[in-house]
Amino acid sequence: MTERFRIRLAAALGTLALAAGGAVIAAPAAHATGSECANQLAGSNPARGSTDTNISCLIGSAGVPKISDTGCNLLLTQLSQVGAAKAASACTAARN
Repeated sequence: MTERFRIRLAAALGTLALAAGGAVIAAPAAHATGSECANQLAGSNPARGSTDTNISCLIGSAGVPKISDTGCNLLLTQLSQVGAAKAASACTAARN
């Protein structure tokens, strides 16, 4: 494993742990699945239909205020190298 991949993986897992912890504390009613977000990203570039984008979309659909949206945007822009506008649009689709 390269060092850059390890850093990205650690960031993804850390954000996932924060989102999961927030979901347990807030216990919101989950209504979005994240599939809208993942489909939007994969539709524009099938190579982006990867595990990291799917995790980002799941975090975005968790429904935890601020954590879900921030985590989704952060993972998509920093880990998956998605543009800011595209990430914002995908994260909005995830929570709707």
